[in-house]
Amino acid sequence: MDTAPSPSATSDGYLPSPYAPPPDGVYRDWSGRRYRVGPAAVELAGCERSRLLGLAAAALAAVGVLQYGYGAALPAVAAAHAWPAGAALLPFAVWALVQAGSAAPAARLREVGLLPPRAAVPLGALLSALALITLGSAPGLGWAVLGYGVLGGVGAGLVYHSCVHLAAAWYPERPTWHTAFTGGAFALGTVPVAIAAPTALSPGSLPTACAVLAAVVALVGVVCGRRLHAPPPDWWPPKTDPRRWALRPRSGPAACRDHSPTEAWRSGALPALHTVVAGAGAAALFDLAALPSLLAGSGFTPAAVAAAMGALVAASGLGRIAAGHWGEYGDRRRVLAATLACGAVAHLGMIGAVAAGSSGALVLFAVPAGLGAGACYPLTRALAEDFFGVRGSARIHGLVYSAKGVGGLLGVGGAAALVAWGPGAGDAAAVGLAGAAVAAAVAAVTAARLRRPVPTRTIPPTGAAARPLGPLP
Repeated sequence: MDTAPSPSATSDGYLPSPYAPPPDGVYRDWSGRRYRVGPAAVELAGCERSRLLGLAAAALAAVGVLQYGYGAALPAVAAAHAWPAGAALLPFAVWALVQAGSAAPAARLREVGLLPPRAAVPLGALLSALALITLGSAPGLGWAVLGYGVLGGVGAGLVYHSCVHLAAAWYPERPTWHTAFTGGAFALGTVPVAIAAPTALSPGSLPTACAVLAAVVALVGVVCGRRLHAPPPDWWPPKTDPRRWALRPRSGPAACRDHSPTEAWRSGALPALHTVVAGAGAAALFDLAALPSLLAGSGFTPAAVAAAMGALVAASGLGRIAAGHWGEYGDRRRVLAATLACGAVAHLGMIGAVAAGSSGALVLFAVPAGLGAGACYPLTRALAEDFFGVRGSARIHGLVYSAKGVGGLLGVGGAAALVAWGPGAGDAAAVGLAGAAVAAAVAAVTAARLRRPVPTRTIPPTGAAARPLGPLP
């Protein structure tokens, strides 16, 4: 019996098929997913897709300072503007809400072609640079809320969501790892700032430092963003056979069909993912917003605070990358639940480290705390695709990520209350870390109970089938 030849790349980079290609040139697999094979990235964007991934990661590394650097700079910000420490967190709380809430609108504008990455990333970088300048020289708290919170939140959201989506679009055969790599740069680019701010930043140097950071963010964002190109819808790399890829061993079954946002919400799985992201976000944003001030008030030296924050931020970035790798080969739901549970336990360990005044233990527990926070975002994005399908997934991803805004209100709002507590910073740190542990534990339990939507199909009643069935014997 004749057998079909095994596929191998031809001279033009395409895979020959033992079957005739579809008339429209679009392949479809058993679940209905569409694959438009080729052309290669060099033909579409003028460079390899690995370079596009690097450009997206560089833009995110620059703009990440707005999230991961604010808490480390909080004492200098409050002193420079003579704001109460709790009130000084208001711009960051608004920033977290707006940055998360911009995901779904940005996805919609990108889908209709009004805001492609090469326009969104430079615009977002310029808005982020303006936010940093406003923070350094704001005449009042209201201006800081408007400039840093609103404009900076929109700007950072445009850069983040555009770059992560771009990574998934250019690497559809391994989206989890590549989006995690790009998202990891969002945190890793801020590690030098998180380490230097507690020891080197002073109220007098704040305007200069913000201006320098703004120039870096604008330059990197504009230069990298203008070179970003998105592939066509349903694009697939020409040297990978999508039919074989669709039949590969998986950690779990693919989505039975593509869901609309309304269907995803009614299924119950999307609200559960919201709970996971909100809980993990509350714990992570509390750590970033309040820990530097609370640790300094608890008697830790600036060097110890810098080491703890550097470890926390670096672990968050590396945690995203590691979670992306694990998510490609393991059970994503179990990996997510395990990392969040690890983060919850680590926050309890940090309470003991603060009570004992041990800098070494504090840094040691900061690593798993950051790991749990960072792993949440790439894994929830991958689970959303597993549960609800690929087509239209950008809007659903945006809805999942928007729950971070709720976490920001809880985490940064709680941080503001504890920072404003005043005396007894050690007690405030213990209370805040306990709250963060509870939020991470709730997210872990919810992640462990996640279930994919079950398809429901009905058969129209006709003839004899329309008669009601009697009881089972």
